[in-house]
Amino acid sequence: MPDRWDVLVVGAGPGGYVAAIRAAQLGRRTAIVERDRIGGVCLNWGCIPTKALIHGVSLYHAAKGARQAGIMVNAEVDLEGLVRFSRRAADNLSKGVAHLLRQHRVTVIPGHARLRGPHTVEVTDAEGRTASHEATGIILATGSRPRILPGLEEGGDAVMDSSAAMVPKSLPGRLVVIGGGAIGVEFAYIYAALGVKVVIVEMLNQLLPTAEAEIGEELAKAFRRMGVEVLVGTRLSRLEHREDGVNVRLAQGDTELVRQADRVLIAVGVRPNIEDIGLESAGITLRNGFIEADRFGHTKVADIYAIGDVVGGMMLAHKASAQGMVVAARLAGLDIPPVDPALIPSCCYCEPQVAQVGRTSRELDEAGIAYRAGTVPFAANGKAMATASRIGFVKLLFSSDDDRLLGAHLIGAHVSEMISGLALALREGVTAERLGRLVHPHPSLSETIMEAANAAGGRAIHV
Repeated sequence: MPDRWDVLVVGAGPGGYVAAIRAAQLGRRTAIVERDRIGGVCLNWGCIPTKALIHGVSLYHAAKGARQAGIMVNAEVDLEGLVRFSRRAADNLSKGVAHLLRQHRVTVIPGHARLRGPHTVEVTDAEGRTASHEATGIILATGSRPRILPGLEEGGDAVMDSSAAMVPKSLPGRLVVIGGGAIGVEFAYIYAALGVKVVIVEMLNQLLPTAEAEIGEELAKAFRRMGVEVLVGTRLSRLEHREDGVNVRLAQGDTELVRQADRVLIAVGVRPNIEDIGLESAGITLRNGFIEADRFGHTKVADIYAIGDVVGGMMLAHKASAQGMVVAARLAGLDIPPVDPALIPSCCYCEPQVAQVGRTSRELDEAGIAYRAGTVPFAANGKAMATASRIGFVKLLFSSDDDRLLGAHLIGAHVSEMISGLALALREGVTAERLGRLVHPHPSLSETIMEAANAAGGRAIHV
């Protein structure tokens, strides 16, 4: 007889394990299936270990620049130790999530899950043994994996995806990064800060193409100061493998460029893990290559839900977690609102950091919405001056009609820690006038938020 569950979650990444824990907290008998490591890509090969690497290389980069503050440091890179530090962070968090699942009495089922109907999941373990599980509600949270461009799947050691780039055994002298999105710019920063000669290539006309245009321009300037060659409006034509590396042939309009590299990192996004999980057996439909689900996570099949990267949209761990909590609550009979994508902040953790929430000026222009902008550079901020963090700015967009915040776009030191308050302000419809009157501690980087709100009305004090 198959095991029976109130809720069965497929995938133990940040969407799946959060959904499972919340379902258990709400009294549902819950199990979660995972074929690899608890925590998914985020904890094991994405968000967490990359931030550990960035922390390490930022310390090295800061040590090299400490002379300007009167501190003399002779810093060296222990690559093996840096990678070990990163892997330890990932391992500890994975173990921590496994402990949380046990603590909440969520049963973990190791193996590969396949849907066999609207309420049935078949799980095959590592030894090939198969067991059937019945569930009142099923949540698909199988996540995603790095996307490799066609023809580059067999690139040998010279061609890496983000997982391989995270655990290098040696540093290349020259690295070409294909893709200027969040993954590409973070790895470009990591390797450049370690002394690698980096070229970053983006097909569209700015780094971080979905960000505010000035954000991409400011980041490109910062990268160039680090010695990174930034090529936007440029696409990869082909790779030519040589004994001493790779010739990377690029097209920039009608101009062909060639860059030599020891390694090439393909960072052109991710693709959903939807193969061989029985979608057809259960009648699940796809839309544009992703599982089709409504804003509450409902698929076309009653009692089967999908969350996170497999449904497309913003490919962010915190989006998946938020969706998981919504679906778990609804499976417990609670009527709570869906996740609003417009209120989800996104961050990039290179230096300078990037953080944004809400609409860009480009989106507002295209929608015909009148707005006022307030921009304040960190160079005008006392804390930024005192801590050598002058690069970047805060740009806030407010409605010309009712003065409400419409979008927030930040680039600079620690801005990922500043964006959440602006997400709350966006959700609550806070006006520029109110935001400009909020008293911030002095000195603090967050004072730039107050100044940018006042700048939108021509009332800034320090710019």
